[in-house]
Amino acid sequence: MRLLFIRHAIAVAATGGMRDEERPLTPEGEERFRQTARVLARVAEKPRVILTSPHLRAQQTAVLAAQAWGDMRPIVVPALAQGDWPAICRALAAYEKDDTVALVGHESWISTITARLLGSRKHQAFDYRKGGAALIEAEDLQACSGTLLWFIPPRVFRRME
Repeated sequence: MRLLFIRHAIAVAATGGMRDEERPLTPEGEERFRQTARVLARVAEKPRVILTSPHLRAQQTAVLAAQAWGDMRPIVVPALAQGDWPAICRALAAYEKDDTVALVGHESWISTITARLLGSRKHQAFDYRKGGAALIEAEDLQACSGTLLWFIPPRVFRRME
């Protein structure tokens, strides 16, 4: 299975009056990710499904990606809010080994899981910037092993447009 990890785009800053899970994308974040999504749709095959965290900023990012690929509806997976790997694996079990599944989520779990899939505990090596993405060929989800196919920061996506 190929896992396409996507970190949500730029969101409004956390403030005392807004719950974290309700933070939306900023207008700049939305525009930048719209550009990113157009390039992402050219460099990555259309995934079978887009799974997203229930947090608003992740859902908005997932919708923009879905629009770029066309005719897709993201599916909310609560485990993607905190990166609950066993629960994520249970959600992934519904898909075939030849499928590409997009996962839209948050730092720091997205870097931690990427590092674990690649055999490292040093998640800092995978500093997903907001709107960044990576494609991993996951050989064994339970054993957490895979191969990095590519890792693209958002500024590179914007240069590719």
